[in-house]
Amino acid sequence: MNPRWPPLPRPGALPLSRRRAVAGLAAGAAAAALLAGCTVEPPAPAPEAPVVAAVVSESQERRILESVSAALTGADQAGEASSLAARVSGPALTTREAELEVAAARGDDKALTDLTIEPQQLVLPSDHGWPRSSFAITVQPENNATPVLAAFEQAGARDQYKLWAYVQLVQGVTMPQFAEADLGSAAVPSDDTSLVVAPEAVAEQYASVLKTGDRSKYVGNFSDDDYLRQVLRKTGRNQVAEIEKKDGEGSFEVAFEPTEDPVKAVRTVDGGAMVIVALKSQETLRAEEGWKLVPGSLSAKALWGGAEGTDVMKIAYRDMVALYVPPKESDSRISLLGFHRVPYAVSNK
Repeated sequence: MNPRWPPLPRPGALPLSRRRAVAGLAAGAAAAALLAGCTVEPPAPAPEAPVVAAVVSESQERRILESVSAALTGADQAGEASSLAARVSGPALTTREAELEVAAARGDDKALTDLTIEPQQLVLPSDHGWPRSSFAITVQPENNATPVLAAFEQAGARDQYKLWAYVQLVQGVTMPQFAEADLGSAAVPSDDTSLVVAPEAVAEQYASVLKTGDRSKYVGNFSDDDYLRQVLRKTGRNQVAEIEKKDGEGSFEVAFEPTEDPVKAVRTVDGGAMVIVALKSQETLRAEEGWKLVPGSLSAKALWGGAEGTDVMKIAYRDMVALYVPPKESDSRISLLGFHRVPYAVSNK
């Protein structure tokens, strides 16, 4: 029986023990190379959450209010509006100019809204860009009028804050909640889609409701028969009643439309917004041919002067309105917070 000999190695081949050692070294080198090519970086530290804070402090805002109030007081005492533009802008400027004109025509200051602006609540901006807006709700005025909601705007980093709008709150109104003053409240873009109606569309829709009432296609977006609508209806009814007392026939109509001023909107805690819009309006009273109509209110009479009465009377107003606009998912509707109307022209044709 022939013995079985192990096969002879090929010429130049390494012995088995050395081949295993080399293979081990090669595997180790490959693994090292793999690790070197896929080095795991240590995790980057998580960025800190942004600090939410107002960009204007309460003490700064109070100094702003004092400066604006001083400018308004100076204009009131002088009885002219030329100095207002330094600290008043937007619809607030044209409205205060109208108030001063009426006051001069009347010879007293009873047409001037009390804008001492002693705040009971501040709504401060959290946005770092411009323009920036802040808001203040005043304490109850001494004349027993309702508190004033005032809006302020800083157009740019080097500009002064100016009074941009002001309205008197509706009696008994429940204001929406805003973030704490030191946290600040965000501005809401005019084309924001998170609300039941975008801020830029609110003025047009509300003007339609004020003009046509329940016939407006937008009436379902607003709360039922708010205080301003009641005031307009009562005004018209009373004026027509005066004509009918003298065996005449009359009619009353009102027209509203937005001005070219932008809207102001600020976020509320519930995801809604407070929106302030500027409107212009005209009341038209008509009587039978040959009738001589004259204004009833002291302010309108002052603007009327010595004009001769005719069978038509038109009174033009500047209007500022504040509304609460709920978030889109809400079942609530847009509601009136406050308004301010000032006559600036009276016509007999």
